[in-house]
Amino acid sequence: MNKPPIPELEILERHIARYRQMICQGGAGVDHGLRQGRMERVNFSDIVNHYSWIWFDAYGVLNRGPEPVPGAGNTLARLRAAGIPFRLVSNNASHSQEEIQSNLGRMGIEVRREEVVTSGSVIKEFVREHHLEEQPYVWVGALSSARYYAPDPLRWMVNHPQSRWRPDDAHYALFSGNQEYYGGPQERILRASMEQRRLPLLLVNADLVAPEPLGGVNLVAGFTACEVNAAEGCPMLGVGKPFAPVFERAWRQCGCPPWHRVLMVGDALETDILGASALGMATCLTLTGLYGPREMRLVDVCNRLGIRPDFVVGGIAWNH
Repeated sequence: MNKPPIPELEILERHIARYRQMICQGGAGVDHGLRQGRMERVNFSDIVNHYSWIWFDAYGVLNRGPEPVPGAGNTLARLRAAGIPFRLVSNNASHSQEEIQSNLGRMGIEVRREEVVTSGSVIKEFVREHHLEEQPYVWVGALSSARYYAPDPLRWMVNHPQSRWRPDDAHYALFSGNQEYYGGPQERILRASMEQRRLPLLLVNADLVAPEPLGGVNLVAGFTACEVNAAEGCPMLGVGKPFAPVFERAWRQCGCPPWHRVLMVGDALETDILGASALGMATCLTLTGLYGPREMRLVDVCNRLGIRPDFVVGGIAWNH
């Protein structure tokens, strides 16, 4: 069975509202702050010198599938030459940092391994901090990616090919992707597990949709997790953007700079902009990804969602 069709915007907005609600539990002033972005339309090259660090999302900002976003490689090279440090902060939990580096390199976008921070790389630390490190779990995502990011998969993953656990032994579910979910063993196992207990859902890749290279969008892991949450009433815990753990991993790697000195550049209001703004970062929405088709209605969309970026750019090419 293939993934379900792209839902009406109202359904996506309900999931975005859920993310926003979860983020706003962090403090009384967060809701107000999310609405205060100036949405100033600028050229990307005009703002980079005002910040100590530039953090980029990857998909929709640097590339769309196997195709580079025009000017992305040149911009990273210019930042490096100017001594302006940057990181890729991605919700990718399906590919290793080395694979991401290699894939981008083939597109002419040169990054170093240490410049890539993924939500997948936060899983094991997150599981340990929440005292789940010795609990069986369901892995939702490509089984090939489990070798990179799944906590001790041979020992604790109930849907590992060599697992000694039954599905109803699972204590939580890790959503890293939905490539192998719909109509397959992962969906059956998760449903069977939910019949025994309401499993907490750990959103590693919290993206709801991702832009397709030739236009349109694709449903990804965050959407699937939100649909399970809505159907089962189970708790959700955020690992990837917009939730703090992946941002905090990048922040520590960068030497804990003041949050307001970091500029987060992304194409998704509900992940990149929401999470970064809540932590006090400056935010820049690029129109090369999810929200480009809504450019003419962008102010209305941002006001309706209650998520306003500080800056809006046509792309990260040096003159945009």
